[in-house]
Amino acid sequence: MPDIAQEKPIQANTHDGFYPWQSSLWQQLYVSNQETGHFPHALLLSGISGIGKKDFAFYLAKGLLCQTPKSLSQTGQLQGDRQVVQKGTQTVPCNQCRSCQLLNIASHPDLYHIGIPEDKKIIPVDAIRELIQWSVLNAQLGTKKIIIIEPAEAMNINAANSLLKTLEEPVANTFIILLSHKKQALLATIRSRCQCVDIPLPEEESAQLWLQEQGVKQAELMLSLSSGAPLLAKVLAQGQQLAVRNNIINRLLDIINNAIDPVLVAEEFYKATILKPAKTKAARAKQSLMMTAYDIIYWFDSLLADIARSTYHCTNKGITNLDRYDDLQDLSNRLYLRKLLQLSDSINKAYNEIQGSISIQLLFEQLLIEWKNCKI
Repeated sequence: MPDIAQEKPIQANTHDGFYPWQSSLWQQLYVSNQETGHFPHALLLSGISGIGKKDFAFYLAKGLLCQTPKSLSQTGQLQGDRQVVQKGTQTVPCNQCRSCQLLNIASHPDLYHIGIPEDKKIIPVDAIRELIQWSVLNAQLGTKKIIIIEPAEAMNINAANSLLKTLEEPVANTFIILLSHKKQALLATIRSRCQCVDIPLPEEESAQLWLQEQGVKQAELMLSLSSGAPLLAKVLAQGQQLAVRNNIINRLLDIINNAIDPVLVAEEFYKATILKPAKTKAARAKQSLMMTAYDIIYWFDSLLADIARSTYHCTNKGITNLDRYDDLQDLSNRLYLRKLLQLSDSINKAYNEIQGSISIQLLFEQLLIEWKNCKI
């Protein structure tokens, strides 16, 4: 166990500011509370992954710990990577005081961040107990201390119950910010002791504009594939996942077109999921696309949902895989809807099965044979 009296290492934040779609949220949570002098002892920020909850929470912590906040007329409002000077009483952290400087290098002694440990899938109770011991210490730079826990639903039941005691008897000037992708997975007693703020998806036009400013090509498609979450869309555009999706969908089309046996595709998918990343760049270049079992299940599921929508003559606005619209129309005319719905049930079960001890290759074979049998 580390010495809790020492400065607790936190993760550096890659985005300093709030995103354009979070302007009203910043006004609600930070500016209004700066004016009244009140901030909830426990705040729960919830919403889907990829909308900037974590970045917002760290910037909110920066504002709360800042020693000399400034008005917008002095500093301007950060929107993405742009700075827009506006008149008004809105305030932001100064980014110059000792507190802001320490936060910039992820070394602030009064900010405690808890995430899922690298070697675990949950936040264990020991991590929460360390947090509780730290929370009763005096602040080192000012009068406030901030705790950020994410994702909060990753706490096991013992950890959640341990945190509940702190929420019921809050420590003065210690503020807890919980981040959650699935707030319903949290204990109802924890939710009831927090000020809950649901962060909605940004408007499509605003999100597309931001992505274009980030240099993302095919912003509309990336946003559609990311369920409207701009940060996920940016990651998708910059990584291999788009190529992974294309490969998976192309092989599914090959099966329907009788170009390859589904058992061979299952073997191909299985081999792709067990590859280990090579150590050198040259060796990695020789490897095929890296895929996880979840990737295959997810994009398979996405294709099935789009085919079902196409069967009911949905417009392309209701389609996730926008660039595959013609293929979807063709498939909707060549496959039995009833069998597609049955396959969809199998896919939903597969999400849980891949977490267990089932044979992944056998699971792929069953799903792909069932896929082929959907043909009229």
